[in-house]
Amino acid sequence: KERKNMKEIIKNKKILYIFIVAIIIIGIISIFVLKLNFSLMYSEHTQIEAYLGKAYDIQDIKKIAEETFGKQEIIYQEIETFHDAVAISVKQASDEQISTLETKLKEKYQIEETKQVLQTITVPHLRGRDILKPYIMPIIFTSIIILIYIAIRYMSLGTVKVTSTLLLRLIVSEALFLSIIGIARIPISVYTMPLAILLYIAIVISTAVIYENKLEKNVTKETTH
Repeated sequence: KERKNMKEIIKNKKILYIFIVAIIIIGIISIFVLKLNFSLMYSEHTQIEAYLGKAYDIQDIKKIAEETFGKQEIIYQEIETFHDAVAISVKQASDEQISTLETKLKEKYQIEETKQVLQTITVPHLRGRDILKPYIMPIIFTSIIILIYIAIRYMSLGTVKVTSTLLLRLIVSEALFLSIIGIARIPISVYTMPLAILLYIAIVISTAVIYENKLEKNVTKETTH
């Protein structure tokens, strides 16, 4: 019965591994063919800075912007500490839309017709490597320290085995995470890297827990014999 259960566990593990590998392969193909999907703030977009010179209600700004740009995704950001200027980011903005926005803002906040209120900036696309760059060295150094600790702490379980297992789990889990993003067309946003780091931490902790349990079992066996 134990042998049968062991075979079932091995079979289930094989199916899981095949499933993971398949997702990663499909994800790699998807990323190469369709490229990654970036959120508005990471893709090329138009940023319109509105200098109103007086306090504003963000709900009024949103209402005016939505009337001007329709159903486009719009992001708002305060750019002055005096709460008198706001940045409005949209994927595309025509000259007519910018002119309409300026007219409506001037009417709403009673600004002189001759005064220039808006400044338009084209923000370039931020590449994946540029997003990743600040994290590369910290992750490498952290990984080296963790692997050294794991190798020393669980030396009795086999230094090469424990370090290579952890490293493989980290690589596979992050590859799977990226593949799911690529397949599901989930936009790369400010939350992507924090989630990837949380996944990294979860894998390290769960692997360490497994090693601790194995270590305790080995110690128990040695004390009972």
